[in-house]
Amino acid sequence: MRGPSIREVRSPRRSLSCTGFRERPGHVAKQFHGHNMLEFTWTIVPTLMVISFTVLSWQKLDYINAVDRDTGMTVKAIGQQWSWTFAYPQQDTFRLPDGSYLMAGEELNIPAGMKVKVELSAKDVIHSFWVPNLGGKKDAVPGHTTALWIQADRPGTYRGQCFEFCGDGHADMLITVVAHDQNEYATWAKTAVDDAARLRDPKTQAGREAFLTGACAGCHTVKGTTAAAKVGPELTHVASKKDIAGVLSPVNQENLTKWVRNAPSIKPGIVMPKFEGVLTDQQINDIVQWLLTLK
Repeated sequence: MRGPSIREVRSPRRSLSCTGFRERPGHVAKQFHGHNMLEFTWTIVPTLMVISFTVLSWQKLDYINAVDRDTGMTVKAIGQQWSWTFAYPQQDTFRLPDGSYLMAGEELNIPAGMKVKVELSAKDVIHSFWVPNLGGKKDAVPGHTTALWIQADRPGTYRGQCFEFCGDGHADMLITVVAHDQNEYATWAKTAVDDAARLRDPKTQAGREAFLTGACAGCHTVKGTTAAAKVGPELTHVASKKDIAGVLSPVNQENLTKWVRNAPSIKPGIVMPKFEGVLTDQQINDIVQWLLTLK
């Protein structure tokens, strides 16, 4: 036995509506007259609101996009899987003895209270530079240069992140911006230049180049250089440590050479591969000599 269909249920109600609400003879519809003040209000007020929001938005966008206005300093940020390299201005403050200029991975140092222009580029895929507490977000695109500006109102450390998925190591592509008091920034710059100059000692230049252009820089960080990877331990002051990976002591040429040659044979299960047979004896020796300067 079937129930009533929707049409059968609705038909009586439709009929009732047609008969109960039909127009009857002699009926005169009520006449409504407009209210000028109300019509004026609900027309003008929303119009003024839209105009106000448009003006405020335009002013804010102009403020955000004015990258070159009142800029006190310009740095370059180069993104690559999965780290950032920062190139400081070509000014005497950042000039090294060999005529080059300060470059560093890992963190960007800026003066507090100063508008800093950041020119962005990428070596491989699209990355995105974003430090939420300092400014907006901008993509770094291979083959193009984009720009944004940041400003720290007070000294401190500010954290950011690459905001464009760029591969397996995307989550580790972090950004650290350290803002210094303006009176102390020159002191920091001098120290950074001195440290970078020490790392560029002509006597150990071959080892530095082998480290930075080879597999080493893909796993380790050395502050003051372009090596800023997070896979292995930081080596900025490796020559000042008491031991190597907790298994070789002291940190000297002999032990470092053993470690670079075949770390897995000394500490089984370690991620670091052996470089014996991959690098020449001369390359290993050059790298070790350079590592011994990192104090």
